[in-house]
Order: sequence, then structure tokens, then C-alpha cells
Amino acid sequence: MSLRAELSEVGALGRLTRQLRGQGTNGVVLGGLGLQGLSEDRRNAALYALTLMLGFPTSTDQRTGRVAWDVKSRPEAHSAARFTTFSERVGSADMHTDSSFYPMPEEQFILYVVQSADCQGGHSLLIDGEAIYQTLQQTPAGQAAYELLSETPVPFRVPAVYAAGDAAVEHFVAPVFGPPRRDGDRFTLRWRYDAIQKGLAVRPDLSTPALVDALALLNEVAEHSAPRFKQQLPTDTLLWADNHRVLHGRTTYTDERRHLIRIRMSDVPNAERIGPSGVVRD
Repeated sequence: MSLRAELSEVGALGRLTRQLRGQGTNGVVLGGLGLQGLSEDRRNAALYALTLMLGFPTSTDQRTGRVAWDVKSRPEAHSAARFTTFSERVGSADMHTDSSFYPMPEEQFILYVVQSADCQGGHSLLIDGEAIYQTLQQTPAGQAAYELLSETPVPFRVPAVYAAGDAAVEHFVAPVFGPPRRDGDRFTLRWRYDAIQKGLAVRPDLSTPALVDALALLNEVAEHSAPRFKQQLPTDTLLWADNHRVLHGRTTYTDERRHLIRIRMSDVPNAERIGPSGVVRD
């Protein structure tokens, strides 16, 4: 891609990309990125340039095709009948992987803090998938849950904001622990408990007592038992994470001015992707 080749000549961008790629970890936090005070257009252009150096930025918004997604409260989006997603509201966000309800969840994502919460809340949380696995292996019930969730596809319902229309009820079926795509990995992780619960409501034919128990146990591990990174990220901080190997979430907060930008990146060009998460016009 010619744009990527041109961007590689920008010294600061190349150094930042090498720093992110060279950590050898599944999550990185970088403070003082230097974008604070820029206009929205220039800030988002800089973030897009960075993500283009790391992969292929995608859109999971079927209606507008947006790549840079604003993670902030949208009070007008709330209703009892609407399946709102974590990025539309204040409060906590359960541990999850992004795009879990699509056929090809992106391999990476970034979160950039435009404005941190001014209420001492909204801590970012990360859990490595290996920590999930090791915690499950400590009990026979956990071992059985891992085996069942590796073999049994479950339905993930698409939140309303990502569906094709307000009245659409969409879901995708896949195992929580999918086959590994990289040498040395145990699995590819796909998880979002509320989307699965709503998916099972749409597809009760896929629900069994054993599956419900296994899902509840994994949720307990993800929300409470497994060791995790926890930090309130200051304004002008960048978080990068591997979306196939890390769960992320946040603690509760009330400050509606909290504002993050999220961009997801695929390892393959959008034209080769399946589902609505490809930017077909790129």
C-alpha cells in the first residue's frame, strides 16, 4: 500500500510502531502520546496513520463506515428495548473481546484517551487469555468448562449500534475458545457474556444446562478470579492490545465527559475479510 510506504518514512511514526511491535507482549500502554490539543480531524488522522502501520484499520459500523469510534456516553441511545454496547454509556464494561459477534474479529485494537474520567473511576482492565486458561485449570469444573467451550459453538448477538438497522436482530455462532492461529498458542479467544446471553435468548435451541453453567463459570473467572492489569489511563495515553489473546473492560465511572477513541485493526486486507467489519471502499 502506497500510503503505508509513505508513512514509514515519518521518523516518529516509525519509531512508535517499532516500539509497539517490539514489546513481545499482548498489551502495551504508552503515556504522553503528544496528541492532546490537536483538532479532532488531525488527532484522528494521526491515530489512523499509526493503526495503518500496525495493520489494516476496519469499520464495524455498518451504517456510517466509521473507523475511529468514539467511546463515550450517548444518553439518547439508551432504551429498555435496545441492546446498547459498552462504548455508548457510563458505568462499567464487563471483560470482553471486540467484534466477538462477527465472523472475523480483528486481531488488534487501540484505545486513545481524549479525556480521562474526573471521578476516579473508569480504570482500564486487561486479562491475558493464558491467565483465564490457568485459572480454569485449577478445578475440575473449570477444566470441564474449558473443554465444553472449546467444542461447542455459542450464539453472540450483535448490539443494536452495530446491526444493519434498529429493528435488526443479528447473531453469529462460534466457540469461545477457537482454534489457534499462531504457533505456540492454545486458542483464539472470543468472549462477551451479555452478547452470549442475548444470543441464547434468540437461539434457545443451542442452550443446555451444562453450557449455561460453563458460561457462568467463565464469566466468574473473567470478572473476579483471574489476575488482571488495572489502571486509570490519563488523558493522552494510548493502549494497544491483541484482541485474540486478551480480554479488556473497565471499572465503573460516572463522568460523562470521559472520552476515548477506538480503532480496530485486522492482519489481513479488508477485501479479504468476511462480514461487516471490512471497509470495502478502502
